[in-house]
Amino acid sequence: MVCLKRVMLLVGLGCAAAPASSEEIKSKQEFLKMVADKRLVQGETWVKILKDGTVEGKGPEAGTISGSWEWKEQYYCRDLVIDDVPLPHDCQEVVLEGDTVSFRHRDGSGISVSWKIE
Repeated sequence: MVCLKRVMLLVGLGCAAAPASSEEIKSKQEFLKMVADKRLVQGETWVKILKDGTVEGKGPEAGTISGSWEWKEQYYCRDLVIDDVPLPHDCQEVVLEGDTVSFRHRDGSGISVSWKIE
């Protein structure tokens, strides 16, 4: 049993030693190049954060997503409306990892939501 625990610990350490490459997006120029105008998908929901400062998409049960965004310091800041219900204004940290982009709410201190880039 002790031997099995050691093997599992070593396997876990081996996985931890090879982290995936991720990059925090810290400028509007990087964001425009890597994320803007691309379709971001999460299950049946998708959004496009357009270079013109607008957001469009389809939410759960084919609901509409619309809004606006701007870049402030190192954060993506957005005002969204989902099915005629406005969400609170939020600025988010953006991290790109392969074909996935993650947005961490509340200036990087909140929950992180990931989207596949298509």
